[in-house]
Amino acid sequence: MSRRIRVFMVSPWDETDPQAVRGAPDLAYLFRGMVERGWEVRRVAPAEFRLPPVLRLIFFGLEILLNSIIIPIRGLLLSRKYGKPSLVLCVDGKLAPGALALSGLVGAAFAKFQHGIKDYLTRRNRLLALLLNPDVILNYRTPGRLFAVEDGSGAWDLGRKNPNIVRLNQARPERVPYIPKEKSFAFCGRLHGIKGARSFLRVARLVKERVPSAGCLVIGTGPLLGEFQKESWIELLGELPHGEAILQLARARALCATAPYGNFTLPVLEAMASGTVPVAFGVGRTEEMIREGGVVVPSFDEEAMAREVARLLEDDELFRSKSLAALERAKSFPTWQERTAEIIDSLEALCSRGS
Repeated sequence: MSRRIRVFMVSPWDETDPQAVRGAPDLAYLFRGMVERGWEVRRVAPAEFRLPPVLRLIFFGLEILLNSIIIPIRGLLLSRKYGKPSLVLCVDGKLAPGALALSGLVGAAFAKFQHGIKDYLTRRNRLLALLLNPDVILNYRTPGRLFAVEDGSGAWDLGRKNPNIVRLNQARPERVPYIPKEKSFAFCGRLHGIKGARSFLRVARLVKERVPSAGCLVIGTGPLLGEFQKESWIELLGELPHGEAILQLARARALCATAPYGNFTLPVLEAMASGTVPVAFGVGRTEEMIREGGVVVPSFDEEAMAREVARLLEDDELFRSKSLAALERAKSFPTWQERTAEIIDSLEALCSRGS
């Protein structure tokens, strides 16, 4: 009889309902999938520091250092109470140094997730990447499994440097109920410069000039919320549970993807799965991932993006053809359930190899 797999999941989040989480539901699907297989899953919580944004930036490196000590201590205490884990699984990059230290202390296999942005930062500015993301070195030397989700920013490029990489596609909902499309366009993400929020706001104003009757939906919140609140015609929906965000995205004809590092994010695929057409800046691997399922414009060309969004709002026949293409392209990607099973199979093989 095979031994029961015990997992210590190093994570700042403890949500377990995929529909209710705010943001990507990776952790919730993983937790549920492992429990359904009969695994024992224990969360190792990091120390959390609630500070104003400016102080948090200054304190960022110290927070990582402190958690490099606190996480192993908390993990060892859990080991004494429940027994040693088979696997230490890290789902947040800045906690990786502490999680790796814990895996070494308890003799467990190690795995972590990577969404590509740190690899992008490393190519653009190696010193900045190391200062802001000291765990970046682990992306090239992860001793167990590195799960790299391709979000258009080049996460899969890590495979040339790390033989332990498992390449993962973005995942889509199994089904999205049909919602009649409004003549509106949307943005979904944190209202922050690194997510392209300022660029989207400029695009939105250009679209509004071309199509005065157009609606504009914004899902998310963040430091730039005040700038968005100045525009009374923008419908600000705030940060929504994952299931509700999908339904709101499905209302719009177009989703603008304006991030400066990669634009095949989770909302883009979820929009495609509902027939909403993504219009994206072609940075990184974005065009390769979206293909015929959307419209890709030259990187940072806000005029071109506004023009394409306006065409989708005004030309019903064009929108119908693009919407059908988006639906078909989305079907080529795994569902959340399928991708979760792939991850757990890989983790099970890793644990078996180490036992």
